[in-house]
Amino acid sequence: MARSTVRFLGWAALMAGLAAGGGSSIASAQSAAHATPGTAQTAPLNCAKSATPVDRTLCASADIKVSVEDVATTLRETLANTPVSERDAVLRGQQSFLAERDRTCADRANTDACLRLYNKRVGDIQALNGAAQKKLAAIAAAIPKDPKAAVAALQRYDGPAAKAWLVYLFQSGMAAPPDKDTSREAMVRALTSAILRDLTPDPDMKEEMVKLGDVAAAPVGSALLLLRHVLSTTEMDAPCFLFTKHGVTAFEAFGAFWNNSRDASPALCNPPVSVFDLPEWKKVEARMSPNTLPGQEDSGGLLRQNGGRQTEIDALQASLMPATLLDPPQSDDSKLAAEQRKAVLAAFRAWRDFNVWSEADYKATVAALPAAITATAKLYRDTFNLTPTQAEQAARAAADRLIASHLSALMQDD
Repeated sequence: MARSTVRFLGWAALMAGLAAGGGSSIASAQSAAHATPGTAQTAPLNCAKSATPVDRTLCASADIKVSVEDVATTLRETLANTPVSERDAVLRGQQSFLAERDRTCADRANTDACLRLYNKRVGDIQALNGAAQKKLAAIAAAIPKDPKAAVAALQRYDGPAAKAWLVYLFQSGMAAPPDKDTSREAMVRALTSAILRDLTPDPDMKEEMVKLGDVAAAPVGSALLLLRHVLSTTEMDAPCFLFTKHGVTAFEAFGAFWNNSRDASPALCNPPVSVFDLPEWKKVEARMSPNTLPGQEDSGGLLRQNGGRQTEIDALQASLMPATLLDPPQSDDSKLAAEQRKAVLAAFRAWRDFNVWSEADYKATVAALPAAITATAKLYRDTFNLTPTQAEQAARAAADRLIASHLSALMQDD
């Protein structure tokens, strides 16, 4: 097969799917993870019908069964994050593993060795997946420099992450679909349909993605939220250019959503300057640390993280695009969060529950705030070229965000 044909095999399959609805080229990964060497596909491990000595060994150990599933899942993810033209090397490695697996695991007496072999394979595939994701993340990071080149590079992939980036590129207007005979709307709909089909099974995630509706007919915020959901299934970060380009829309899309540990992913980019690392803010936070807030240990949080994802997104917004702190919220959830923040700040100004937060620490916090706001306003003038009025207002808004996120943990049961 010619190199150019191999290069765009995944894209060609998607284009064919616009007309025929063809299956995913990674749909067989689960089967391939357990296949007999030399075969293209077989059924996944079925312990209700363990027909071979190898199957009986695998099914006899709960630990091995977990590792079998881990190999299947990780292989699927690795193939999704690997260019179509480079997958043969991954599959050859899997075939070699399966051959060794068949030799090692055919005898039930070798259960321990079989488990070690599977655990090693999990680690090996995870390493491949990590390297593949770094390459894919590098393509995404280069989008602002050359969106058209990013589209060409992403076309080499057939996984959800690459497709989500293509949806973003087309919906944001940064690039046009390369096929002039296919409309942007049709292309985005084909991509989102493929993402829903190929994404790792997760009922809650799928439900939320279905709720997005017709992304092709929606503002770019829906494409950003789609991208956030897909990236959350990977180890890839949300790059800073999304926030500098789209402002509040991006901060809301990547902000608090699940309000639980799922919000930890995708990780956010590291801004060039972190405003809350200023020494003046360290003095404020020292008076609001977990050690000085009785009961915080019981409510389960490090204070810097007690606001969860919203704390992180507030810090990023204050450090990367401080002027957007003055923009009104757009989504209904963000409008509600703004109202809740006002209530928390009102409670802060009238704080009297000194059994929870000591009077000395409260007064020290209030006394330290003006210096922190002044230092922040100076940073905003010098680094972000905000006017004195804008800088002062943004600095106060940043202070409000930090105080509210810290104090909200104490009030979460109110």
